[in-house]
Amino acid sequence: MNLKKIVTVATALIAVVLLVGFWWLSQYDYNRFKPLIAEQVGAATAREIDIDGDLRLKIRLAPTLTTGPIRLRNAAWGSEPNMLTAEALEIQLSLLGLLRNKGVFKRLMLIKPVVLVERSADGTKSNWEFDTPPAKESSPPEKASKPLEFVLEYAEIEDGKLRILNHHTGDATTLLIGNFVLERQWGSLPVKMALKGVYNEKAFSLEGNINLFSDLFYTSKDWAFDLAVKAEQSEVTLAGRLQRPSGEKPPRLEATVKGPRLDVRPWLADEENGRPVAKKNTGRVFSKAPLPFDIFHQLDLQADIEIEELLMPHIALKKVKTTLRIDGGRFEAGPTQAVAGGGDYQAHLKIDAQAKPPKVTANVQINQMNAGLMLKELGLNNMMEGVVDFQADLEGQGASMAKLMGSLNGHAMLVSGEGQLGKLFFGLLDEGVANQVISLFKPLEKRSQTTPIECLVIRFDSAGGAAQLSKMIWVTPDSIVVGGGRIDLATEKIDIGIQPTPREGKISLGILSKPFRLGGTLAAPAMHIDPSATAITVGRVAGGLLFGPVGVAVAFSSIGNNVANPCLEAVQTAEKGVVPEEKGLLESIGDKLRFWE
Repeated sequence: MNLKKIVTVATALIAVVLLVGFWWLSQYDYNRFKPLIAEQVGAATAREIDIDGDLRLKIRLAPTLTTGPIRLRNAAWGSEPNMLTAEALEIQLSLLGLLRNKGVFKRLMLIKPVVLVERSADGTKSNWEFDTPPAKESSPPEKASKPLEFVLEYAEIEDGKLRILNHHTGDATTLLIGNFVLERQWGSLPVKMALKGVYNEKAFSLEGNINLFSDLFYTSKDWAFDLAVKAEQSEVTLAGRLQRPSGEKPPRLEATVKGPRLDVRPWLADEENGRPVAKKNTGRVFSKAPLPFDIFHQLDLQADIEIEELLMPHIALKKVKTTLRIDGGRFEAGPTQAVAGGGDYQAHLKIDAQAKPPKVTANVQINQMNAGLMLKELGLNNMMEGVVDFQADLEGQGASMAKLMGSLNGHAMLVSGEGQLGKLFFGLLDEGVANQVISLFKPLEKRSQTTPIECLVIRFDSAGGAAQLSKMIWVTPDSIVVGGGRIDLATEKIDIGIQPTPREGKISLGILSKPFRLGGTLAAPAMHIDPSATAITVGRVAGGLLFGPVGVAVAFSSIGNNVANPCLEAVQTAEKGVVPEEKGLLESIGDKLRFWE
C-alpha cells in the first residue's frame, strides 16, 4: 500500500471516529449531571438550585452547554422563595482550557434573569451572604489534586431585572436591564463593561473599564473603575477606586466626577414605575422619619466634583466645583463655588453623625443672581424675575428633619431688586392663600399673571426652632406690604401678620387697608382678615424692625411719589439683623395702628 492510500485510510478512520464521537456526545443524556451540579452549588452556597429544562450540549470547538429555566432558592428568612431565576442559561467552555486544568468560560449568557437582593428587617443580613455548610468527615485523599481554576472571558445578560428590597428601611428599588456585557481585556482595568437599563422609566447607560468583580472580596485589593454615565439629559464621567481595609475601618471610596451636565431631579422624585407616588398625609411638611445618618459610619469618602451645569430641584448652578468628604462619621460638602443665574454662589454643608443627636450646619451665600435666568434653566418660566441676593447661616440637631427644624438656630435673608413675581411664585402656598396674597399687590382691575415689584426683603431669625419673620417688605407700584410674625418649626404653626398699604398720594392711618393674618400650619396655611390678632404684629414690624424707630412716620404717613426709599431702609435694617426691644415700641405705635377697631 502506497503512502497516498495510507494517508487516505487514516484520514477516513479519524473522520469516522470523530463522527461517532460527535454522535455519541450529541446523544448523551447530560441530565445525569444535574445532581452533580446541584451538589456543587449547594456546597458553595448552602442553597438549592432547580434546573427545570434539559441540559443540552452544542458540539463545537468550544462546546456550549444550554439549559433553563433555572431557579436558585432564597434564604430561609427571605420574602420570596427564589433569589435568582432565569429562562435560559448558556455556557461556552474552552476545551484547551480544560486540558490545562482551567475552566475557561468563553461565554456565559443569562436570558431574562430576575435577581432579588434583600436586607433583613433587623438590617444585619443579606440574602446574598451564603452560609458555609459543615464539612463532611472523610478520609484524607492519597494525593492532593490541584483545584480547577475558573476564568470568565465574556458574560452577558439580556432582558434582566434587579429587585432590591430593604426590609429594615422599607425601601424598594427595581432596575430593568436591557443589556449588560462584561468582557476581559488587557490593561490595568481588565474588564470592559457596558450596561443599558431603565430605572423608574428613565433610561441610563454605563460604559467603561473596571477591575475584576472578584477583587471586591479581597480586602488586600483595591477595586478601580473608570466609567462614562449617561442618563436622561445627564452626562458625566466617574473614576476612582474603592479600598477595603482590614479590621474595623469602613471601606474608603476615592472618586472624581466630571462632566458637562448633571440633572439630579428625575432621580430624587418620589416615583414608582415612572409615576408619582402619593405621599402619606401626615399633616406635616417636615417628616418625623429617621434620616439615614448611619451611612456616614459605613463609608469614608473623598470625591472631587467639577460639573459644568448642575440642575437640582430648587436651583440651577453652572461651573460647579466642590469636594465631598466623609471621615469618621462626619460629612462635609464644600466649600462649594458655582455660578447661579450669572451671580456668585458659595455654600458649605457639614453633618456630624457622631454627635448625639446628629448636628447639621449650612451656610449659603448668593450674590447678584438673575432669578429669571436661573429659574428658566429649571424650566420654571414667569415665576420670578429680578436680581436677588440670598444669605443663610443655619444650624440644627436631630435624627429626623422634624427634629432638625424644631431645633433650628440662625437666620436666612432674601433681597430682590426691581423685577416681577409670577403666580407660580405664590403657588408655593395653598392656592386659596396664593390668590389672597396676590390681591395685596395689585388692584383687581390690574390683576395679571405677573406682578411688578420695586423690591422684596424677607429675613427670618430662628432660635431653638422658633423662627421670627423679623423683616418683610414688598413694594409694588400700587402698594407697600409689610409683615411680621412667627413660625414654630417644631409644631409648624404659623402666626404672621400682613399689612397692605396703597401708594396713591399721601394718606392717613385711618384709611389704610385692613391687615391680614396668615395662620394654620405649613402643611395647611390659612389667611383671613383678623385685625385683633395682627395689630401688635404689624405694629412691631412697621415701627422698628423694618424701618427703624423713625421710619414708621415715613412708611405710614408720607407714602407717595416723593417718599424716602423704603427698600433701602429695609435692606439696611435687615442686614443688621438686630431686633429692637418690644417695650416702648408697643406703647409708641401699638395704639395708633388699632385704627380698624
